[in-house]
Amino acid sequence: MCSHATCMTRRMFVGGIAVLVAASAPGLQSTLAAQQEKAAPKLNLPKPGEHDKCPVCGMFPARYYEWIATMVFADGSAVHFDGAKDAFKFWLDMKKYDPKGRTRADVKEFGVTAYYSTEIIDARKALYVIGSDVIGPMGHDLIPHPDMYDAEAFMKDHKGKAIVRFEDIDMDMLLGLDRGVFKVRGKEAK
Repeated sequence: MCSHATCMTRRMFVGGIAVLVAASAPGLQSTLAAQQEKAAPKLNLPKPGEHDKCPVCGMFPARYYEWIATMVFADGSAVHFDGAKDAFKFWLDMKKYDPKGRTRADVKEFGVTAYYSTEIIDARKALYVIGSDVIGPMGHDLIPHPDMYDAEAFMKDHKGKAIVRFEDIDMDMLLGLDRGVFKVRGKEAK
């Protein structure tokens, strides 16, 4: 296992080597640029206040800055969550969790905290690892990553079971995470 700081250092080292290789091999520059474009973009979203509560579990997201997820609505209001799992529960069942009666169409931005960098990234473009040895504030969670490089490194470092995309996440997967069962599209990940 590695700490956030150790993994960041390793990633920066590997990234630095990639830049040196790209500089000496012009054909690789376009390949590296294409990989960079596929990364989930960073978002500048409002941070939760100390009294903001997760609408799914009632915890205070500001206390878990390394796990925060945020949705910003078209009217400028925001809701904050103590992890990606609760944010997706809200997303998938807004009738149950949102007293204001908003729908997915009202969501302007949806951000999650990337595991290694702890930056807020676009939830719709992120990759998520399930079934790892990393436990969030609400137990097993979806661990967000901006790109495949981070997701695969995390899988290796933390014994993840599967990498999933935004469109793969359903309530069955989320409820499975609550029970320590790791399912992707109804099938258990090994």
